[in-house]
Amino acid sequence: MQGLKDLWIWGAIAIVISGIAAQSVPVVILGFVVGLACGGAIMWSRASLRRLTYERVVPEDRAFPGDVIGVTLRVINRKRLPLPWIEVRDAFPEAMVGEEPAPDIRPTGTAHQMAVEWRVAATGFERINRPYQLRAPERGVYYLGPATVRSGDPFGLFPETREGSERTRLLVYPKLVDVGEQVLPARRPFGEVAGGLRVFEDPSRVAGLRDYEPGDSMRRIDWNATARMGSLQSKVYEPTSSHHLLVCLNTATLTPHWAGFIPGLFEGGISIAAAIALQAHEERYAVGLLATSSVIDDNRAIRILPGRETHQLLRILEALATVTPYVLESLAAMLDREEYRMTAGTSLAVVTATMPEDLVVTLHRLQKRGHPLVVLTPSGNRWDKELEGIEVRHLTWPDGSEPNFRPPVEVAP
Repeated sequence: MQGLKDLWIWGAIAIVISGIAAQSVPVVILGFVVGLACGGAIMWSRASLRRLTYERVVPEDRAFPGDVIGVTLRVINRKRLPLPWIEVRDAFPEAMVGEEPAPDIRPTGTAHQMAVEWRVAATGFERINRPYQLRAPERGVYYLGPATVRSGDPFGLFPETREGSERTRLLVYPKLVDVGEQVLPARRPFGEVAGGLRVFEDPSRVAGLRDYEPGDSMRRIDWNATARMGSLQSKVYEPTSSHHLLVCLNTATLTPHWAGFIPGLFEGGISIAAAIALQAHEERYAVGLLATSSVIDDNRAIRILPGRETHQLLRILEALATVTPYVLESLAAMLDREEYRMTAGTSLAVVTATMPEDLVVTLHRLQKRGHPLVVLTPSGNRWDKELEGIEVRHLTWPDGSEPNFRPPVEVAP
């Protein structure tokens, strides 16, 4: 582009010199006119992108599949200089555009990507908005942008281009399958009895120390305090009356897990886990999540401790929105490690499409230790012989392909 500018300038000089040599006043005047026009156009072009702002306004950066997302593209000319033309090219995921995109949304040549190609003129200190409606696709993380903005002189001889780098992140939660009204384990680990919720000790909250008493678990002993005091010291835990639920998602859909995965069962399990977490949160459980896979850009299996904070449900839904199908460790191994950290009476909602032998052993042991549990599966298996005495629920798909999804719900931040 700099070469084109130089060519016009040298061309104007050449016209002036030619006019002088030919003693032709009109040619000399033409040369000066071309030179002035080119100089003015170059200065206009250089100033065109100064104090010119482009914004991509997305009021909600989280959505459920199928939600309509309002996006506003905004150009603001913050100077007196008018701009006869401004071109904006902003990229969008193809999955968000829909089957009948707006006329100015076109393919980009990049796989799974389209772009808005918007051309507008702006007077001095003018703000121009262009609204669009996009639709949230399947669960996952999507990025809008980056954008390219072009403007220049009125003749379009010397355009200036600004390559943007800012992108807008949109998180789409999993679909919510209807799991029914009475799907959670009993709130009282030893049966529903009159008299209110039983009070337990919470091993995550240490209230103090006392001398060791016969019958104390070895896990209760504080060895550092024992060394200081010269006698066995046991931890005293604070009581808790809140009921804990741990949603356990086995992302493996085949045995062995490295043989691949079945997308329908994988997504179905995620939807079930999300619906269970939502229902538990609405019923004021302290809810947590274990999953055998990691979120995007992480190499650790998902572990969210039970909690009732206002943001707890959002943390769980965000993790489920970005969980990958790559299994890092077995659910049995995770539960074996987590067992000694659980609050007494913690309920378990195990979501799985497969039932390996080690998981069978672990579930029976946890049930015997007083942890109410229910197994939910999208696969149609019931494992009546292996899981005798453990409640198993198969969530059916009415039409054989899609589950009975609940309408999207609003989750307060």
